[in-house]
Amino acid sequence: MELLGKEPGADPENPAGREKTLLVKQTSERLGVTAGSLLGVVGIARSTYRYQIKAMDRPNKDAWLLPLVEEAFGNSERRYGYKRVHLEPESMGIRVSAKRVMRLMTKNGLKPSFKSAKRYGSYKGELTKAPANLADGDFHAERPNMPWVTDLTEFSIPAGKAHLSPVIDCHDGMPVAWTIGTSPDSALANGMLPTRAPHSRTGRNQSSIPTMAAVTGGPDGSASARTTT
Repeated sequence: MELLGKEPGADPENPAGREKTLLVKQTSERLGVTAGSLLGVVGIARSTYRYQIKAMDRPNKDAWLLPLVEEAFGNSERRYGYKRVHLEPESMGIRVSAKRVMRLMTKNGLKPSFKSAKRYGSYKGELTKAPANLADGDFHAERPNMPWVTDLTEFSIPAGKAHLSPVIDCHDGMPVAWTIGTSPDSALANGMLPTRAPHSRTGRNQSSIPTMAAVTGGPDGSASARTTT
């Protein structure tokens, strides 16, 4: 913890391969033991350790860029993120990748002190309240026509998508009326109602069609469905 805490941007709880390599290297020098004896304890493969040692010996390609990034970040009073900091070298005619600036800032712990403004969203919420949960999970009726339930169901067919809007009698699960269309709009649902007004069982269309018997009033007032034929 003491060693990794000195590394900018290091996370002692989840050290990266480079941080583990530093841990093995410096601890082995302090204790006077071989680095190989510590690899298993730290949890790093021997090949990874050797690769990181060689990578550390290579010259740092970002050594010239770091002072510019730190200066731009400091001048902003630690407000700028990597996108805004990236514009500072660009304004001086220095072409550099924004992702390179991001990695450099992350590695050196250059994080903005203030949260960025929230993105604008035009969504204002639902215009109307959710319908009351009248069914309350009980979709059985002791007599016909009390109650009826309905919903829109979408089907995928080779020609495209079709939408079914049925009215189902909870007494026997049979469809009282239905409409079919290509758009799940209010016209589809409202057009179903005049086709079969409340009436006695003798006047009902007794055709049995495969349908998704929709039921209104889920736990949050939304619609849910169950399958019947």
